[in-house]
Amino acid sequence: MSKPQKTKAISPATQAQILEAAWALIAAEGRPDAGLAEIAARAAVSRQTVFYAFGSRSGVLTAMVRHQDTRTAHVARIQAAVFDPVPTAASVVAAVEAWLDYLPVIYPVGILLDAASLTDEAAAAAWRDRMVEALLGGFKVLLGRVHARSPLGGDPGPIAEEIWAEVHPTMWRRLVVECGWAPAAFRARCLRVVEGLVGA
Repeated sequence: MSKPQKTKAISPATQAQILEAAWALIAAEGRPDAGLAEIAARAAVSRQTVFYAFGSRSGVLTAMVRHQDTRTAHVARIQAAVFDPVPTAASVVAAVEAWLDYLPVIYPVGILLDAASLTDEAAAAAWRDRMVEALLGGFKVLLGRVHARSPLGGDPGPIAEEIWAEVHPTMWRRLVVECGWAPAAFRARCLRVVEGLVGA
């Protein structure tokens, strides 16, 4: 019978130090493939400390993006809209506005994780956690609540997916980065699409 693995508590301050180092490494150097040893070196801690704190590179990347969410009011704004006591089409627009305000902040790391997710399981898990389970999942919850009060012009699930696709970081890359759209023009376009989908 194998012995149980030893665990060690890592302080919240050290965990935050590791996550901020990981974010800086990926954002500044474009390194979504950075391993535990590199992240540990950037955070000035041992690789074992990183392992004890997060268990794997996937754990680090997922916690890193979640940690970034805690450093801004944008996510709280999205959640407030999703769980609006009286959800309406305006709630959907408010959630999208909050995400569009957050998108330029999250984009540099997000687009790298999105690209890396095609070949990197850890990056895929981290990005799926935030973009699919959190953001798309939140849109689906909100659209379902709106539809229950005042039926939309179609199934709320696919409408949520359309909204998610329109405000996805890859759409920002195509229009703002590659085509040179002004961020304000991108925002206005997204809101027009969303308003049309939900009848706002």
